[in-house]
Amino acid sequence: MRLALAIFGIAAFLAFSITLENEVGIPFKTTFRIACAITCLIFVAKVGSEYQGERWPQTALLIAALVNLSLFFSPLAHLPASKGDMLFFGAPDAAIVFAARTITYRVTDDHQRAVRQQMVLGLVLALAFCAMIMSMMFFPQRFAH
Repeated sequence: MRLALAIFGIAAFLAFSITLENEVGIPFKTTFRIACAITCLIFVAKVGSEYQGERWPQTALLIAALVNLSLFFSPLAHLPASKGDMLFFGAPDAAIVFAARTITYRVTDDHQRAVRQQMVLGLVLALAFCAMIMSMMFFPQRFAH
């Protein structure tokens, strides 16, 4: 049942995007990237809903929304749509959520200190991965000859 709903949702999105492109003139790549950004923000909100009563999820959601919005004014906006566009939005959002959780993690004993150290190492690796992914938008385009 979920697979059928997912396929129907994808078909409806494609029909809506193609209609927007033909009738209003909004390019498919823009509609696709907006859907990617919204999907990633929904994921951030869902993670934040598991931490009721804490402030860091709302802060992470706000920062992730600002980062996603800023990506529409980056070199990504001039690239054609691709399957990797979800990663351009998802990698920074995941790193932001991870950073917010790491910063607000309370430490009261040695075990929690060790957990926080592992979270810091994971955050450094996540930021390095995010930097590599985000730098891909600056690579020159290769054209088939």
